Amino acid sequence: MRTKNCLVTGASSGIGRETSIQLSHHAKHIYIVGRNVSKLEEVNDLIVSNGCECTIVPLDLCEENSIENLSREISKKDSSIDYLILCAGIISQLFPINSIDYEKFKEIIDLNYIANFRFLKNFHLLLKNSKNAQLIVLSINPDYIESLYWGIYKPVMLALNELIMTYANENKKTGIKAKILCPRGVNTPFRENIMPGENKDNLVEPSIVAKKLVELLSSNETAQIINI
Repeated sequence: MRTKNCLVTGASSGIGRETSIQLSHHAKHIYIVGRNVSKLEEVNDLIVSNGCECTIVPLDLCEENSIENLSREISKKDSSIDYLILCAGIISQLFPINSIDYEKFKEIIDLNYIANFRFLKNFHLLLKNSKNAQLIVLSINPDYIESLYWGIYKPVMLALNELIMTYANENKKTGIKAKILCPRGVNTPFRENIMPGENKDNLVEPSIVAKKLVELLSSNETAQIINI
């Protein structure tokens, strides 16, 4: 019998979309979070066709109180979240430090780092109420990217890794298992924007990353960084 309640951010495209679809073969209910409603509706139809319940959550994660309100609304319906999978992120440009647009830099920090912190803070009780909660966050291994022109992105993701590992270690006695999944270059629109013309034979498909992510949900290990 299916019992797992799940939430996936960035579910309208890329790895989040593929993860939601693959997870729907096993889960009871998935909250799919993203900003593009029409794409979320497509994912919803695929999830439901696999016998899984689905709730579409059109949400801008950078809006004030959006994540806080979401956790309160979910708490009214479900006492726990078993799988919290944070795939939402953005990178649109590569620049030398002196050319980085300040507003763009703030956007990267807000979505890639602060929004994930807000999920940890506001979904902690829902995770703690699960008998075997799994938190998986999509990030990067710094060894996978160049040292030049990534100053808008690399430092933020390194800080995210530290945040998640600290949370994992703080919660070893609560039963919450936290992991970071760091794929190499993935064939997504984000990648195309920053690396146009790249040989796609060297990229991994989102479905492969999603398969590995779903496999990790059965692992009882915590405070891990998994590279693929």
